[in-house]
Amino acid sequence: MRNLVITGQKIRNKFLFIILLIFSACSENQIPKGAYWKGDADFMHVTSDTMDMVYAVDVVGNEIFLEGFYEVIKKNTDLVIYRLEVKELEFGKKQDGKSFCRIWGYVDSSSILSYLYAQDCHALN
Repeated sequence: MRNLVITGQKIRNKFLFIILLIFSACSENQIPKGAYWKGDADFMHVTSDTMDMVYAVDVVGNEIFLEGFYEVIKKNTDLVIYRLEVKELEFGKKQDGKSFCRIWGYVDSSSILSYLYAQDCHALN
C-alpha cells in the first residue's frame, strides 16, 4: 500500500511539473498588444483599385496598440493623411538584421486593410 501512495504522489508531482513548464513557456511567448518604433515610418494605403505608398509619415508618440485609433500625419507637418484603426501586428527582420513591423488596420470606413511600415520596431506586451 505504501508503494502505491509514493508512486501516486510521484506521478502527481511530475504532472504538476509538466503543467508548470507549459505555463512558463506560454508566458514567454505572449502575443504583442502593441508596438513602438525608433526608425522611419511609411504608410501603404490599399484600396480595391490601387496601392499608394506615402513616405515619411508619423504617428504621435511612435507607439500604437491593437484596437486603437491613430492619426497618420505627414512627417514634420500637422497634416492628417489617414485615420487608422489598428487590427493586426506583423513583426520581422530584414536581411541586415534590423527589425521592422507592419501595423495593419482599416482607414476611415474601408473594409480593406492598409498598413504602417515602421523601422526599428519592437513589440509591446
